[in-house]
Amino acid sequence: MQMAEADDIILCQPDSRKGCSVCCGLFNVRDTSRKNLEEFLKDGGSREKLYRVYEEFTEPEPVRDRFSHICPYQGFLSAGKPGCLIHPLSSGIEGRDRSLFASTVCGKFLCPAHELLSSQEKSSLIKYVDDWYLYSTAIADPGSFSFIHEYCNNNCGVSRLSPVLNAGLKAHAENLMIYEGIIFFYSVPEYMMNRENFSLRFRDDFRRAAVEAMDKCHAGKI
Repeated sequence: MQMAEADDIILCQPDSRKGCSVCCGLFNVRDTSRKNLEEFLKDGGSREKLYRVYEEFTEPEPVRDRFSHICPYQGFLSAGKPGCLIHPLSSGIEGRDRSLFASTVCGKFLCPAHELLSSQEKSSLIKYVDDWYLYSTAIADPGSFSFIHEYCNNNCGVSRLSPVLNAGLKAHAENLMIYEGIIFFYSVPEYMMNRENFSLRFRDDFRRAAVEAMDKCHAGKI
């Protein structure tokens, strides 16, 4: 996987239909099922009012990386759109200084997906994946999304691109639930060093499950 050329596509909150809060530690919980993450995000408003400073919050257990964090101030900004509840664009005032990294770090950080995905891959992800859970899965593991995107380009026409992309991401999200290690990494070098543990390009068992789902979807069987 080569580094993508720089562009101005930001993946955090690309449109009104979806968003991502993976860098806020969403995928650091051990149970990354849709149900568990959805319940956590739904409780975001309550946590925002309850915990006036980050240090008051006790992170849920078990976690994947005990040296990372899970921010209490993430939640659904609207239906199916995770994000930061104390960001000035969502709350109207700057509240991120209550968080662990504060506004200076949060405002400048871009996750590895921004550097690793090509402009075409980013555009396809934004255009064809509206489900917040599958979108977040792609952001957390950009190498696997690249594999799924490449498969679709080689095997699907435009009319089948969206359902097959989503089928591959759904299968890989189930893969990541089985995997017990760290999924999201804050830097490109960390991701590149660890991706062989869970990437579709390296894990044969994970890849088979994703390709089988994409083949069935392409054949109209799911």
